[in-house]
Amino acid sequence: MLPNLTGTILVCATLTVPLAVLQESFLSFLGLGVPPLLASWGTPASDGIEALNPVEPYWWLMLFPCLFLGATLLGLNFVGDGLRGAFDPRSR
Repeated sequence: MLPNLTGTILVCATLTVPLAVLQESFLSFLGLGVPPLLASWGTPASDGIEALNPVEPYWWLMLFPCLFLGATLLGLNFVGDGLRGAFDPRSR
């Protein structure tokens, strides 16, 4: 039974990881996530929001962490979708 479930478990795990990354980065963006010294995509975005002001707008401090977060989430979703296509018994 385990060999038949391996593909399903693997695909479910790879599609769940982007959701966990998004939730953790959102909590870090709000200041409720990991401590500031640990790595998180939400911390630099939160710092970039603080740098936005009408006098000297540093818009790139928020843009690039958000773009990298989006690229990471999109890449992980593509990996999960590719694994689903590879392990789907109905596609053979």
